Amino acid sequence: MSMLGKVSDGLLYETIQQLSKYGDYSELFIETSKKQAAVFENNRLDRVDNSVDGGIAFRVIEGDKTYFAYTNSYDEQSIKTTATELTSALKAGVNRDISISSKESVKYYKTKSDTGVADKINLVTDMGKAARLDDKIIQTTSVYAEHLRDTRIINTDGSDIAQSLCYVTGYTAAVASDGKDMQQGYIPLGGAFGQEEARNLDFIKVSEEAARLALNNLSAKHAPAGLMTVVISATAGGTMVHEAVGHGLEADLACNGMSVYADRLGEKVASNIINVADNGTIDGKRGSYIYDDEGVKASSNLLIEDGVLKTYMFDRLYASKEGKRLTGNGRRQSYKHKPIVRMTNTMIMPGISEPSSIIKSVSKGLFVTRMGGGQVNTVTGDFVFEVTEGFLIENGKLGEPVKNATLIGNGPKVMSEIDMVGNDLGFGIGTCGKEGQGVPVSDAQPTLRIPEITVGGR
Repeated sequence: MSMLGKVSDGLLYETIQQLSKYGDYSELFIETSKKQAAVFENNRLDRVDNSVDGGIAFRVIEGDKTYFAYTNSYDEQSIKTTATELTSALKAGVNRDISISSKESVKYYKTKSDTGVADKINLVTDMGKAARLDDKIIQTTSVYAEHLRDTRIINTDGSDIAQSLCYVTGYTAAVASDGKDMQQGYIPLGGAFGQEEARNLDFIKVSEEAARLALNNLSAKHAPAGLMTVVISATAGGTMVHEAVGHGLEADLACNGMSVYADRLGEKVASNIINVADNGTIDGKRGSYIYDDEGVKASSNLLIEDGVLKTYMFDRLYASKEGKRLTGNGRRQSYKHKPIVRMTNTMIMPGISEPSSIIKSVSKGLFVTRMGGGQVNTVTGDFVFEVTEGFLIENGKLGEPVKNATLIGNGPKVMSEIDMVGNDLGFGIGTCGKEGQGVPVSDAQPTLRIPEITVGGR
C-alpha cells in the first residue's frame, strides 16, 4: 500500500538541502494513509468505507515563525515547485552541507496490520447483533475500523526516519427507549497494534456493555444536584485529566498565557498525592508511537510530581523558544497540517488506596463509573463534564443508579482537593481535537475521591 518509496531518495535529499539554506530547522514529512471501516447499523450492513491519501509537507522554522506548505502529488515537478514557493517567502538563504547521519525504518505493530474486508464485515455484524439485548434497544450503530499510516521524516538534524503505525478501533452506540425516555450507551475500544494483538480485544462484549448501559439508564433516577463528595472510578478513564489538566500543560497554550498553568513551573498545582504523566511509550495504547511527527522519540514525561508542576509538553518550535528539551509531543493529523503540541497517553498515576476503601469512606455522594464529553476553559480551568453512568453512595455502599449528571468545577482546584487515590488504573480512548486537527490519544486515571464538587442534576 505504501507510496513512500515512489519518490527517489535523491530528489528528497536534494529538496531538504534546498530547504536547509533557510531558517533554523527544516523538514520533509512524507505520508501515505489507508483507512477502511465497516459499519453495521440497525440490523444490516450499512457500508464499508475506504480512503487512501498521501502527500508531502515542507516546513521551515525561522526564529519563532513557521513556514509550511504541502502537496498531494509525488510528481518531481510538483515537489520542486512547492519547495521553491515556500522558500521564496523566506529571506535569502545560506548554503549548508546537510548529510543524513541516521536512517531508520520502524514498524510499531509486530504482526499483520490489516484484516480482509470479509473479516471486518463479519466482526461488525456480530457486534451489531450482540447489542440487541432487549426490545427496548431501538437503534444501534457498530463500527470496526483500521487505519494504516506510513510516514517518513527527513530533516536538517540529519535524520531520515520511516515509521509504520496501525490503529484499530471498534465501538457500538446503542439507543434504548421505553416510549417516554431515550438513553444512549457508547463504549469505544482500540489501540495501536497488529491483528494478533487486536484479537485479544473483546468487541462483542463491549457492544453488549454499550446496550446494557443504555438500558440501565432508562430505569435510573435523575441525579440529585448540589455540592457532594464524588468518587470517580478507574473505569471512567482519564477524561478529566485530559481535558481539565492535560491541555493546559501543552506548551503552546501555557507559554502564550492561554492556560491556567502558565508561568507556574515549580509551583504547587495539585494535592501531594497527585502525579500526572504523559507517556507515548506504553505498548499498544492509542496515543503511542516510536517517533512523533517531527522525528523525535516518544518519551515518558512526568508533568506533575507530588503536586508540583515540573514541566510542560513541547514540540520543536516551543522547545526552541523556551530553551527546553524535546518531549516527543509534536503531532499532526496528516501531511496537510503542521505539527503542534499534543498529548499522547495522559494519566493520573496510581496511588496507595484500595478502590473499595475509597467508596467505604463516603457516607453520601456520587460514584462515577463512566464519563462522556465536556467543555473546558483552559485559561481559567473551569470545566463541565457529562456523567454517562453513575450510582449514589450511601453509608459507604453503592446505591441506586442515576442518570443525566454533570460534574462542574475547576481543574486546579479539584486537583488540589483530591484526598484519596486508588491503586488501580483504567484507560479510555479517543480522538483529541485541537486547532482543527484530530489525533489518536488515550487517557487514564485510578479511582479518585473529590471531597466536594458541584453535581448538576435535578
